[in-house]
Amino acid sequence: MLITAVVAAVISIAAGASIRAWAFAIFAFLVAIGFGSVVFSDGSSMIAAILSAIAILALMEVGYLAGVFVSGFVRRSARQRQNNSVADNVAATRERQQS
Repeated sequence: MLITAVVAAVISIAAGASIRAWAFAIFAFLVAIGFGSVVFSDGSSMIAAILSAIAILALMEVGYLAGVFVSGFVRRSARQRQNNSVADNVAATRERQQS
């Protein structure tokens, strides 16, 4: 179960950087149903299967949100670096013209 949770978290973080929320919601729901079905077919009770499916769904959603946050932060940082370098070049050109 630990390996499944780690794989689900990694996939969710990667998905947060690349796919839309509605597409991920459908994917996560299907994975949760599949995971709950596997737990139920292994001999666990229906309640345990449902709780396992909800747990994996929650883990995937948190991973997706973390991926969205991290990718947005990286994009914003890259954009600010690019904007700052252009502003520095313009300021340096103005200083040379005034001298």
